[in-house]
Amino acid sequence: MNKTIICCPKCKEKMKIGYKVAKYRCPNCKEIYKLTKLKSIGLKIRGIIFGFLETIKDIKNNISYKYKTAMATAKYMSQVKKNMKNDPNWSNYHKEQREMKEANGKRSFKDIFKRNK
Repeated sequence: MNKTIICCPKCKEKMKIGYKVAKYRCPNCKEIYKLTKLKSIGLKIRGIIFGFLETIKDIKNNISYKYKTAMATAKYMSQVKKNMKNDPNWSNYHKEQREMKEANGKRSFKDIFKRNK
């Protein structure tokens, strides 16, 4: 059964009630709260609006998170590119490693199946 939280009209404390039309007793002040059909519909509409607003907030936070991570990645990539320009041998690292393997003449079993570039 779905439940919602409302404030007691007398003591203003929170109490949990169902959407079913009935009488509910406040656990704090023992005041009886009567839930009518109209109030029940109002609570359901309020729940839908609250859920919609929460979804909008979650979407906004998700977009903000993705934007921040994309900006951090772009900043990191620009730093890597800058470092590559400053050290020209950095980008030739893998090429030098291949040349070293070829100079030794020893090929691994895995290298047999690799394409030569």
